[in-house]
Amino acid sequence: MSNMKDTHSKLIYQPVAGFVEQIAAKSPAPGGGSAAALSGAIGVGLLVMVCEFTIGKKGFESVTEELTSAKTRLDELRHLLTRQVDLDTWAFNRFRVANRLPVTTPEESEFKARELEESTRATIEVPRQTMQQCLAALSDARIVIQQGNPNTLSDAATGAEMLMAGLEGAANNVLINLLEREDDEAAKLRTEVREARNASRKTLDELRTFVSTKLRG
Repeated sequence: MSNMKDTHSKLIYQPVAGFVEQIAAKSPAPGGGSAAALSGAIGVGLLVMVCEFTIGKKGFESVTEELTSAKTRLDELRHLLTRQVDLDTWAFNRFRVANRLPVTTPEESEFKARELEESTRATIEVPRQTMQQCLAALSDARIVIQQGNPNTLSDAATGAEMLMAGLEGAANNVLINLLEREDDEAAKLRTEVREARNASRKTLDELRTFVSTKLRG
């Protein structure tokens, strides 16, 4: 059951309209977690695009090295977040299947308990990773927005906003899966969510101020 080869990548290779239809369908997955990951992946993609329109261009020689390093990190995050789109749906589907497993024998009961534990952990860990990946990308958004080609400032700003949406969505998906828990691990996860939100909101507020000034908003 833990093998995801049958479901992995089915969502991300769909036409955009097909993915949106699945999101809108009367089905719990794909849902907010996959949508958050996609938002983050698109946000990173926009930042990478701005890097492409800046690196090596005349007049931007002084920031080429820094933007090249940022682009390398962002490209890795883009691939990770793209993968998260399917991972999130896979994690939820695994949890749903685990809940339906039979318990007619001791062996089945043991297997179900193990699957429930592992799948529950996945429904928390996958959006947690999405949240942290969006946060990491936002830290590089600052140089892309402030030092990137000004002709692509609106694209970079959109990227940062989509990363924030992805982070907030992922954070909510972590928290909803902790509602019934008051253990130490749950407390640490809630603290992690709070810290990620505080850091990202502070960064985005700074970037919004910069963008608004430049675009005379």
